[in-house]
Amino acid sequence: MINLKSIPFLKILLPFVAGIICALQWGQLEHIHAICIGSLVAVIISFLFQRFHKSASPFKKGVYTISITVFLFVLAFESCFLYNAKNNPYHYSHYVSGQRQSFMACIEDIPVSSEKFIKLSVNITGIESNNRWYYAEGKTMVYLKAIQPLKLDIGNTLLIRSKFSYLNAPNNPYEFDYRSFLERKNIFHTIFAAEEDLFVIPQENRFVITELGTRIKSHVVSVLKQSALSQEAFSICAALLVGYDDEIDSGVMQSFSHSGTLHILSVSGMHTAVLYGILIFIFSLFDKYDKFKKTKLVVVMLFLLLFVFVTGLSPSVLRAALMLGLVMFGKTFYKQGNSYNTLLLSAFLLLLFNPYLIMDVGFLLSYLAVFGIMYLYPILSKIYHFDNKYIQSSWSGVLMSVSATLFTLPVSLYYFHQFPVWFIVSNLIIIPMSMLIMGAAALFLIVYKIAGINQIVAYIINGVTSLMIQTAELTDSPSYGFVDNISFSLTDLFFLSVVIALALIVIYSKQYRYVLTLCVSLIAWVSGSVYANYESSLQKELVVFHVRKKPAFALRIGQTVYTHMDEVSEKERQRYIKPYLLRVSGLKVIPATADVFKNTSATILSADQQHIPISDIQPDYIVVSHNTPIELTTNYKIKPIVIADCSNSPKFVKNLQKQCNDLAVPFYSVKESGALRIQL
Repeated sequence: MINLKSIPFLKILLPFVAGIICALQWGQLEHIHAICIGSLVAVIISFLFQRFHKSASPFKKGVYTISITVFLFVLAFESCFLYNAKNNPYHYSHYVSGQRQSFMACIEDIPVSSEKFIKLSVNITGIESNNRWYYAEGKTMVYLKAIQPLKLDIGNTLLIRSKFSYLNAPNNPYEFDYRSFLERKNIFHTIFAAEEDLFVIPQENRFVITELGTRIKSHVVSVLKQSALSQEAFSICAALLVGYDDEIDSGVMQSFSHSGTLHILSVSGMHTAVLYGILIFIFSLFDKYDKFKKTKLVVVMLFLLLFVFVTGLSPSVLRAALMLGLVMFGKTFYKQGNSYNTLLLSAFLLLLFNPYLIMDVGFLLSYLAVFGIMYLYPILSKIYHFDNKYIQSSWSGVLMSVSATLFTLPVSLYYFHQFPVWFIVSNLIIIPMSMLIMGAAALFLIVYKIAGINQIVAYIINGVTSLMIQTAELTDSPSYGFVDNISFSLTDLFFLSVVIALALIVIYSKQYRYVLTLCVSLIAWVSGSVYANYESSLQKELVVFHVRKKPAFALRIGQTVYTHMDEVSEKERQRYIKPYLLRVSGLKVIPATADVFKNTSATILSADQQHIPISDIQPDYIVVSHNTPIELTTNYKIKPIVIADCSNSPKFVKNLQKQCNDLAVPFYSVKESGALRIQL
């Protein structure tokens, strides 16, 4: 059982996180700077009152505690305000006109090439508005359509003339909100430019310390890309060493996700710990008595800091680097700290710098996994111990995997709606392979100019990478490898978290009151789920989805869904349709080929490439696809709602809308207004 009194940072983190959630949910407070300063003054006054006033009244401590809690809550609002780049008076968004305009920008990350575009992450340094140039700041993404490959590199200054495009909100129910995702990274626009819209400004070679990490990353990627490594081996090595995962095949990502080893394909706390261990080992070779511990602290911290920048400020790397740095700092100055305190301190510092990390899935999973290993692994390891060190090492890996998975399970189910059945076996096999690949890739960077040796190392990397991918693909089947399409709501996340916590407390304390609380929680969870399923069984709904140039709609009657989306690809289904289907548990999906759907509530006509007499059917809703002409009249008991999906041409939609307006028939364009949901 954790002694909460030994973790003072828990009391600090809770009001701060509560403040972040409130700020993100309801927006900023007016006059936040004054409120923050006022709350800080209240803390100072209450501290002085408690410190120097001789009265023994508990009132003093209560006021001091409340003032600190209020200050931390308000500090979260202040942190959110300062992190949001739009609150910077020099941010470029204050000068965006909505028309084509010129701006200067510096490339800050490795250009990523695809079939159609070159994606550039840039920092804007100046912008033209109303025929005047202004100093500006801010990050954005440029998608450059180039006829031939361009020689662009980190640090290049560009002059671009184009239009700033606002990011679109999701067009379908529960679709991933890419706009919010980018805005949490302070990216508010995207820019599409042609080759003739861009000019590279010549400049002398320069060295900027802030670009050192990114340049190292670029050099590593360049060396790996120009080697004898296969495309799969290159993409995985680049991801393992420096966090460059833009070129990993989506099928490979999916296989690793289904095997429960997706975390391997990105730099994480494990990689940070390996670097830390190597540095400590090197120092131990010539400093056996730890005489230069302060020098070691400085060197290790500098390397960890460099690794953080090389990997692009990855949340898991930041967490691991902070934790290891704090632990090493404590040992250097003879102070022993509580490991939970260190974990929470690192979380507080990261959230203070970037409060939007509270909504980052990687950040949440990283901390939950570490907490699970710290808390549950020592308990499980006492159950049984093998005498054989190799078997015991594998057994420890199993226990760590179980501990991390159990604590990350609620968040993982809520965001990914799947569970990898073979995650224990997959991690035991694939993690050692990934470590071998990472070590071989690091060796390759040392010997890549030595002919013969570099080819041998590349051959080994290619072979092990191919074997690792084939191993991951063994579990890439919904019939036996993973459970998919798990409906898991925010309420389920809350109850499962409570149940796991109470179950662990029951195992540790064996007290009746916790058993009773656990039973009540389970009953409440099951009762809520039964009621939600009952309500769902009574619902009838028509959804016309927004899928580019394709017809797609679904008629849901209770827990049965009749779908019309034959032309929708699997990738499009996963992105646009699946999020909606996951909201109802136990759904039965039936592909439908009929043109008319009738139930007690409404009649729906699918007008798709064939003439159907509307007057005979008297539909309540008409879904028009593929520019199919329809004959509308004024002879209706109830006027139908005409819905044009995304498979129609703009000209046809415009004419159809005019036809509906002339007859006073309700009209809806999915392409222009997004998906349509109608309760029947």
